[in-house]
Amino acid sequence: MKTILKLTCFLFFTIQVSCQVTQIVPLSTIDEPNGAYEKDLDGILPFWVGTWKGTVNNREYTFQFTKFTQHLTTFSNGDYYYSDMLKAKFKVVDLSTNQVLYDDLNVTEFEDYKIRYLAHFLTDYFFAFYDTENNCYNRAEFTLIKGDNALNQIAYKDFKYNQNIYLECPYETQADIPMFLPKTNLVLIRQ
Repeated sequence: MKTILKLTCFLFFTIQVSCQVTQIVPLSTIDEPNGAYEKDLDGILPFWVGTWKGTVNNREYTFQFTKFTQHLTTFSNGDYYYSDMLKAKFKVVDLSTNQVLYDDLNVTEFEDYKIRYLAHFLTDYFFAFYDTENNCYNRAEFTLIKGDNALNQIAYKDFKYNQNIYLECPYETQADIPMFLPKTNLVLIRQ
């Protein structure tokens, strides 16, 4: 009788534990299985975390990158997955007037970060910028390149607009919507 009770308890514990296990997949997974955890198994995100600064066209750009671990994403159909994410916020200062042109460095909530890591290929890391409704959900993309030998330096390049903007936009063209990301290449230095 004790053996049957022990066996029953063991089976119950095993079933309960196996139901709680989440499938872990690499961060580079394209289609996450429902309920999976898209984890930074290769450890690529910690390199970016922190503050990076660069200057171009008499403007100083400050980017702050934050890693969010096991963030839950849900869909209206009930599907969901968890993932490690890298997001950023930034500040722009006109050095000739010392005027702050843009600053969202005080953002703390996940949803308020406008820059998000998308993917990478070798040393090129692709990011997207998603603006708010006030700016017609304007979107842009850019690339950050991690140097092989310079651990405290990255290159910002390939800024381009994403042509999908909000249909009821008061601006005539996408170029009229305020955009404070650098549109030219520059070097960012870890602070």
